Amino acid sequence: MSAIKAQFCLKCGSAMTVTSVSGRPRPTCEGCGFVMFTNPVGASAALVLRGNEVLLVKRGIEPFRGYWAVPAGYQDEDESPPATAERETLEETGVQVEAFLLLDLLFVPDDPRKAANVALFACRALGGEAAGADDAEEAAWFSLDDLPGQIAFDNRELIFDRLAPGGDLRKRLDLLSGNMGLGGVD
Repeated sequence: MSAIKAQFCLKCGSAMTVTSVSGRPRPTCEGCGFVMFTNPVGASAALVLRGNEVLLVKRGIEPFRGYWAVPAGYQDEDESPPATAERETLEETGVQVEAFLLLDLLFVPDDPRKAANVALFACRALGGEAAGADDAEEAAWFSLDDLPGQIAFDNRELIFDRLAPGGDLRKRLDLLSGNMGLGGVD
């Protein structure tokens, strides 16, 4: 799963070997016994809706360079998950948002950098114009009925298919808005 392969201990500098710890192979220090656990990282994603449109970014970095995705990124050590979604959206798109509802916690095990737990937030746009920045080549609003063909990170299956009529994300947003639709998602 993880691309990280420690050769030397972070604590004492001795060689690391793989041993069984708690029934799983884990990098273990031969010198001090330190065990390096390769846990998923925290990340947040922003589902920003405007009417029947969603804000997407065209990735400028690998993995999935040139593919479209919801704004997302890794959580900083001193940052809450909603603040991460808000920061990443502003950095990548120029659009300031407010994360107001945790929609789902997505496990993404196949990212070549490292597995991640991604908190998906419903966000409302507060201002700004969509323009690619930071690690996004472009940022644009797309109709939910006409999304780009190249969608990154299984966003189509994990997010957009679930926004279709009858989908669980659509139902959550409809409940929140009293079945009157949220931003045109009804």
